Amino acid sequence: MQSLPPAGSPFSSGPVWSSRSTNPAVGTPDRVDLATSPQEALIKPGRKKETPTLVESPRPKPEQTRSSALSVLGSRGHAGMAAGALFGAGLGPALLPNLEGPRPRAATATPNGWRVPANPSRTPVQPRDPFEILPASPELGALRVVASSTGRIRALRLQWPEEFQEPAFSAQKAVFHDILTRLPADVVVHIVAEGLAAAALPAMLSEWPIIDPGRIHIHGLHLHSTPEQLYEPMTMWARDGAILMQTAEGAEVLMLPRSFRGDGQVDSKLNRRVLQGTGAAPARLQQALPDLLVRRSGLSFEGGDVIASKRAVLLGGQSLAANMADLRLSREAVLEQFVQLMGVPVIAIEPQPEFHLDLGFTFLDEDTIAVADPGLSMGLVSNRADLAPLVQATRDKQLSEKYDRAARRLAELGYRICRLPNLCGLGLTTPYLTYNNVLMENYLDQGLPVRKVYLPVYDVPELDEVARATFRQHGYQVVDMPSARLSTKLWGAVRCATGDLRVTDG
Repeated sequence: MQSLPPAGSPFSSGPVWSSRSTNPAVGTPDRVDLATSPQEALIKPGRKKETPTLVESPRPKPEQTRSSALSVLGSRGHAGMAAGALFGAGLGPALLPNLEGPRPRAATATPNGWRVPANPSRTPVQPRDPFEILPASPELGALRVVASSTGRIRALRLQWPEEFQEPAFSAQKAVFHDILTRLPADVVVHIVAEGLAAAALPAMLSEWPIIDPGRIHIHGLHLHSTPEQLYEPMTMWARDGAILMQTAEGAEVLMLPRSFRGDGQVDSKLNRRVLQGTGAAPARLQQALPDLLVRRSGLSFEGGDVIASKRAVLLGGQSLAANMADLRLSREAVLEQFVQLMGVPVIAIEPQPEFHLDLGFTFLDEDTIAVADPGLSMGLVSNRADLAPLVQATRDKQLSEKYDRAARRLAELGYRICRLPNLCGLGLTTPYLTYNNVLMENYLDQGLPVRKVYLPVYDVPELDEVARATFRQHGYQVVDMPSARLSTKLWGAVRCATGDLRVTDG
């Protein structure tokens, strides 16, 4: 085991459950206020007076699908209800002092669904970023996206949402337990924790068998809704909000998309600025880690649609189409911009089988891509009545045909193709059986190769064993990540829940 980075490094260890989140601009610990100046880079070129398209998340928004402690904190007199929800999750004592006073509401429940109120002021709200993030600029030199298939994981970023109800809470807890106890003990972890949850997280982590807890750092994110801004709560899906890149000298650059799902833009019907917790979370780290370079791209993307090796990137066709519409550019022009951003050739997967590529595509090495195979999977579980709903959902979405078509095209481009099991899930009720949504390590340690895969498993032996055997055939040591049984009910597994912060060659 190698030692942690030296003191003073942005990824060095510190006090147990350290919180390095003071905002020097306001001098208040664990609080983030809006930037004082608009971020022009967030606004579409030449279209400042037009309404931006707010992309709906493929994963459901919390207020649409489940109740939470946050949802009953909107007015005076509801602290007791919130406390009851927190006590049910085993968190009440830690958070009860924080439940006093009103909290601005983003939405209210009605018999016909949730109602989001408009801004009562008629003065137009302007687009603005909650953080001062510089756009990508030439002084950084040529950048290159960090590969998913090679290197040694040194530091990760996670997100802990302010969510205490099921099924979300158990899924979050299971994912964190797997990542913090099954990955190597020298991986540094920076957790952006939202609102009240930031106060409860240390007590929960202290109960787990975590080696060297000083390597784990918690940073509070405290954004909220007001009449002028609508705050969409953070999710645990850290991968969505940024990708990790490197300069030619090896410095890490956290690259944010142009505007994550409308983050910082204005909903013209509501006259309210949209703030996305998942869009703000990676930007929040710039305050906590001053040596970390955080920049904003001129392109829209989500990390789940960027699958990189050292020589190429697979890009979701939906990202390509969204930028063509937003920027009013041709497919070729947008593709060239992605090539310039990524620093390597880009292969667009069109049509895109699922909402994120990392549910079904994985580079195993520079020449081999594992592609999901729903057709094989349906045959292997044909006698499992309990999986019949997943089989039917997979057929309804025609996933077998879509993945087969993508596999043929990648083979035509010269890649070796292997196949992994895959069955579509039913949100909030069943897992989504993806074996592509993995973390991987592939490096040399004192001249000896180390190849590990942190693999989602589901207690479905017919498929779990096939996935394990496939990775082992390619030289990987398999580390099971059983949290996927819960987390994929919310459409994500271990890769979705983690964002790279530092990856080295050895």
